[in-house]
Amino acid sequence: MRGQRRSVASLLAETLARRRDAAPAALAAALAEACGPQLARQVSCRGLTRDGLVLVVATGEDWAQQVRDLAPQLCQKLNERLGRQAALGLDVRVGAKRP
Repeated sequence: MRGQRRSVASLLAETLARRRDAAPAALAAALAEACGPQLARQVSCRGLTRDGLVLVVATGEDWAQQVRDLAPQLCQKLNERLGRQAALGLDVRVGAKRP
């Protein structure tokens, strides 16, 4: 909407959520939006596990713990943004972030 400031992650998540063929990208954009800019720079979404968990890789243990602590709120925001029950939980690991 005109005059309403929105993040790129928010616009991407909203647009991609409507397309089934863009589900991985929609999930990644929704996670970035749910995390906020600072945390989103430290984590990446690697997709869904067979158990319906969102695989999140953090750049360090402190960031991973922050994601674990926020997991219920992040899953709620993800599901609201995607308009469906996409995230049953988070599987948080420490590793290198993808570019």
